[in-house]
Amino acid sequence: MAAKEILNPAAVPVGDGLFSQGIAMEAGRYSRLIAISGQVACDAGGEVVGRGDFRAQFTQVYANLAAVLQAANATLRDVVQLRTFLTRADDLGEYFALRSELYATTYPDGEYPANTLLIVNGLYDPDLLLEIDALAAL
Repeated sequence: MAAKEILNPAAVPVGDGLFSQGIAMEAGRYSRLIAISGQVACDAGGEVVGRGDFRAQFTQVYANLAAVLQAANATLRDVVQLRTFLTRADDLGEYFALRSELYATTYPDGEYPANTLLIVNGLYDPDLLLEIDALAAL
């Protein structure tokens, strides 16, 4: 993976700290950009995993992201931007806790992808609690 410059200027608050405000990279150093559509907690058969269980859905969403990345010979370490959609504000605490667990091993150097977090009224299936899309650079 080519060098990325993590942008966290002192004038901009970092919030919970598990994201970067921005990432700069020389476009010429990268041979591929991978845009990943929003991933939800559905298994390979299209069935919702973990109805009502935020942890199970979080785990499935990241497994789906990892599978798409693997198909492009990439990993979560190659992700430069995430966009996260939650359907329930009550899940914020658990989301931050689960993300902290995952990021401790995925980004041990603290070079987190940029992230936008939104609370939305719902997704296409009312049993889905979150959706995440991503941009990766190789």
